[in-house]
Amino acid sequence: MIDPRLVAFEAVVTEGSFERAAARLKLTQSAVSQRVKLLESEFGQILLVRSKPVRPTPAGRRLLPYLAQLRLIQGEAERALHPGAGERPLRLPVGVNADSLATWFLPAVAQVAIEDRLVLDCVVDDQDHTHALLANGDVLGCVSTRADPMRGCAALRLGAMRYLCVASPAFRMRHFPQGLTRTALLQAPAIIYGQHDDMHETFLRSHFGLERGQYPHHVVPSSEGFAAFALAGLGYGFVPEIQVREALGAGRLIDLAPDHQEPVELFWHHWQVQSPLMARLSSALVTGAAGSLEVH
Repeated sequence: MIDPRLVAFEAVVTEGSFERAAARLKLTQSAVSQRVKLLESEFGQILLVRSKPVRPTPAGRRLLPYLAQLRLIQGEAERALHPGAGERPLRLPVGVNADSLATWFLPAVAQVAIEDRLVLDCVVDDQDHTHALLANGDVLGCVSTRADPMRGCAALRLGAMRYLCVASPAFRMRHFPQGLTRTALLQAPAIIYGQHDDMHETFLRSHFGLERGQYPHHVVPSSEGFAAFALAGLGYGFVPEIQVREALGAGRLIDLAPDHQEPVELFWHHWQVQSPLMARLSSALVTGAAGSLEVH
C-alpha cells in the first residue's frame, strides 16, 4: 500500500488543485492539505507551489518518477499475492516517438503486453524530447536519441533508424526535374512533423542555406499521415526507410537525396532498479529493435 501522504501529493499534482484532489480521493480538502504538509515536513522540503493551478516544486518533481515506479511495483505485488484472482491489466506509461510507434515499437512489445496483461499508455513526442517525460515522472521508460542516462537511470542502445528524403515520382517531375536545387526548394512544398521536427530544417540549412520561413511546408503531426502526404504527391520530406520500404520497392516513392540519408540513433531509457515486468519489457524492446533497426 502506497503511503496515503504520497497518494495525496500525487492527486494534487494530477488535478492541479487541492479541491479537485479531495473530490477524487473522497476526502476533505483539509485532510488532503494536512497529508501533503506532513509529507513536506518529513522530507524537509516544500513539494508544491500553492498557485492556480498547483504545481510541483523542483523537489516535488524529483519525487514523481519514484511514485510512478511505486504504482507499478504495487500492482505487480498484488498479482504475486493473488494470482489469477480476476486481475486487472496494469497500466504502463511509456514515452515513444511517433515514427517508432508506427513501425517497430508495437511488434516488439506486443507479446509482453499480452502475456503480462498490460495497458500501454503511450505518450508520443519527438525522439529528442521524450527524455523529459521520464525525468518528469510522466513515463517509466522512453525511446530517446540521448545516449547519456540521467541520474538513477540506464540507457540501452536500440539501433539506428535511417531516414530518407522522399517524394512521389509525379511530385519529383513537377518540382525537381533537375534534382534538388535551391531555386526549386524555395517553391516545392515540404512536409514537416511539427515544431520539434528539426531534421528537415537542418538538411536544407546545411546543404542549401535555407531557413524554415523561406520555403512552403505542410505540418502533419502524424507518422502515418506524413507518409500518406508524400504518397499522395502533396510534398516531400524525411521518413523512416522501414516505414516506406514497400512503397520505395514498388516505385510509388523515390529517394530524392540518396547521398544524404540521415541515421538517427535510438536508446531505451529506464530506471536502473527495474521491476520484473519492466525488465521483461526492456528485453523485448532490445530484441525487437535488433530485428528492425540498423545495429552495428
